[in-house]
Formats: sequence, C-alpha cells, structure tokens
Amino acid sequence: MISRISYYGSLLGILVYSLPLFAFAAAAYCRFGSVRLTGIHTVTAQFYFVLLLFTEAVWLLAAHHYRLASLTNLFQEYTGIRTAFRACMVTLLLQAVLLLFVKELIVSRIFILLFNAFLFLCVIAARSVARLTSKSAQWPRKPAKILVVGTDRYCQRSVDILRRIPFLRCDIQAYVQLPGQAVLVQDAPVISTQELKQVEALTFDEVVVAIPSEDYLQVSSVLDTLQNFGKPIRAILDLGPRLSLREKVFQVGRLQMMNLAMSPMESFAYSVLKRTFDLVAATIGAVILSPVLAVLAVLTKLSSPGPVFFRQERVGRNGKFFMLLKFRTMHCSSISESDTLWTIKGDPRCTRVGAFLRRYSLDELPQLFNVIRGEMSLVGPRPERPFFVNKFRSNIQKYNLRHCCQVGMTGWAQVNGLRGDTSIPDRLRYDLHYIQNWTFGLDLHILARTMFTAIKDQNGY
Repeated sequence: MISRISYYGSLLGILVYSLPLFAFAAAAYCRFGSVRLTGIHTVTAQFYFVLLLFTEAVWLLAAHHYRLASLTNLFQEYTGIRTAFRACMVTLLLQAVLLLFVKELIVSRIFILLFNAFLFLCVIAARSVARLTSKSAQWPRKPAKILVVGTDRYCQRSVDILRRIPFLRCDIQAYVQLPGQAVLVQDAPVISTQELKQVEALTFDEVVVAIPSEDYLQVSSVLDTLQNFGKPIRAILDLGPRLSLREKVFQVGRLQMMNLAMSPMESFAYSVLKRTFDLVAATIGAVILSPVLAVLAVLTKLSSPGPVFFRQERVGRNGKFFMLLKFRTMHCSSISESDTLWTIKGDPRCTRVGAFLRRYSLDELPQLFNVIRGEMSLVGPRPERPFFVNKFRSNIQKYNLRHCCQVGMTGWAQVNGLRGDTSIPDRLRYDLHYIQNWTFGLDLHILARTMFTAIKDQNGY
C-alpha cells in the first residue's frame, strides 16, 4: 500500500513541480512565436531564462506549501482550484518583486501574465489527468492483497473507504476476528486468532489493523504472530480532525494510518533508484569481471569432478524462493547435505579451490546474474536456506522482518565482521539496522567496505 502511495505521490509531485517549464514554453510561443525566444535582444532573452529558474524555485516552495502534489487534496475539486490560484498569485507577486530590480530591461508584461495564466491552467489540467489516471481500471494492474484484523462495524466502514480510493485497489484476503468481536463483514473469509497461525504468508502482501482504539489491547496478543509474517503492518487510526501526525503516520483519503512495521525499503527511491543502480552496476560488473569468472570456472572444474556452478534454493524478499547461483566449492557427494548443514571453518566438504573461493567470497560472484534477474540486490541481508529460515524464525523474534527487503550479495552485517559461523541474533540486529536506516549512500558505503572486508575478514569460510 505504501509503495503504491509512494509511486503515485512521486509521479504527481514530479508532474506538478515541473509545470513552470510547460507554462514558460506555452507563454513564449504565444508571445514571441518561438520557445527559443528568437528575435529578442540577447541580454533580455537570457533574463527570461533566469526568470524561469527563479519561478521554478519559487514554485517548488509554493506548491509544497499549498500541497498541490498532495494525494489527500487530489480529489477535492474546490480546494484544488483555490490552492492552485493562491500558489500562482504568490509566484506572480515574487516575479513582480524580481522585476523591480531589473528596470533597465524591457520585459514583456504580457508574457508574465501569460506565464502565470498558463501555470494555473497547467495545475488544473495536471490534477485532472492525475484523477483520471487514478480512476483507470488498468492501474495498478495487481491489487494489493490485504489481511485485515477486525470484523466489526468500524472495520467494515474503514474497508469501504479504502476500496473507494482509486489508486489503491485493495483485495481483502481474510479478516481476523478478535475474541468477542462482532462479525459484520461478509466479503472475505473470517478466521480466528488461533487460525491466524496457520495462514500462509505468501497469500497476502500486508496487514491492516482496523479496530476501535478501545480494542487495541487485544492486538498485542496477535502482534507477535503478525510480525512473524515479515509483512508491513498498518493500523487505521481515528485521531479526529484537529490532530495531524507526520512521523510514521500517513493519510489515505479520510483515513489516518500509522505504520507499526515499516522501513525506507517501501520508498520510491528504494524501488527505482536501487533497482536501476543494481541493474547497471551488476551488468557492468559482469562484463568487466568476465575474464575472472572464466578463470574461476576453469579452476572449479579442475578442482574436482562435477558442475562448475552450484544452484541452491534460498529465501528472498517477502519470503519468495529463488535459485541462488554460486561457484561450486564442495565435493559433489557433499552437495546434498548443504541444504541442512551449517558450514564451519575447515569444513572437510570443501575442495581446495573451493576453500580459497569461500575465503575471499569469490564463489559469490555469479550472483551478479541473480541481481540482473531482479532476484537479489548488490546490498541487502544475505539470503538464507529455507531449512534455516524456518528454524531461526521459530527461535529468534523478528527474524522474518529481514525478508521485507531485497536480499543482497553483501550486507551491513557482513562488512561488520559477521560472516561465516557467527551469531545469528547479531546478524539480525545489523540487518534490521540496515532496513530501518537504508539510504543509497549507505549502499555505496557498504560496497566500498566489502572489498576490504573480504580480504581482511577471517570469518570467510
């Protein structure tokens, strides 16, 4: 849900904040017959482009202040027109102030008026296009699969509001009935808190808690079970019209929702910037390292009979399985044991070449192709085998939260010395720190440290 709101909000923001460019082009064409401002004195033409930059800066502040790119105000027709007019008037006023300092230049007043008139029309048009797009049945193509906690009238009313928000497209998978709660919902199966433990995490994308505030104490009894799914958890809040919270709270239509489990991983930057960087960097890395990969493949083949590559099922983002690709480092007779046995220092199952590859993490290089396929990222919590995931999440609280982001070739835990046979709770602590504090800069920092860590770290085996 947050991802959809983030995507749509970001696209709306880009559109609204770039409107001065379109308005400037339209005004220039109408006033001077050319967007390039040909036929105007060079100094004056240069000032018009300075005016454009000035207007863009002012518009960023005005549009942000009047929340022209707000999804909350998008469907409020009168409010949108009024705030758009105010933002344009502020922009016009500050343009007039700027013109007071350049009296020596002959600046077309008609152009200034056309500029702001087109800017106002562009805002109205952009918001209309955004509304029409949001109501299209083709976007988003896949509805968000929701598990709802609650079955009473409050829950029923909240879900009805969610469904009326065009760009969310929620598909309710089931409702969880708390003890003593009335059942007024009929559009999806209703399960008890005991049956909740049997629910398969892959059947839904996130959890929405929709209960009155007086029932929140009952949520604590099922919160551990909900967190163990490793899925985002939201709570629909009724805070009243005078209270507006910004930290970990977001508004969808008339509903105020608070994040109980969220990370920067759901942001537009994570989804687009990180994936773009992964795809470009992994592709370039695979090309540059192709001679190294070829040499390592030959050494692996010569070290012992068997295939060059080793494929193993691992648990990725949102608990989905994928086949991890590595150079084979063990004798073929030991490969079947690797799904359930932990690798230790001096492991007799490893070949001599395999031990060298594992020492410097060179066996992980084929995972560049997992990154290119979108199954992994360059940076993220290391993917684990299903056998150990089931074991750890039963014994270690919040272990499954590490699967709310894309798994990686290297991670914050690994560059801090937690490779090999090291503490799983300590690894989890570093993984959760990475998830909660992700930035693109942190990814670059981890990648830079990985090269030095692989050489110096003694826990690689």
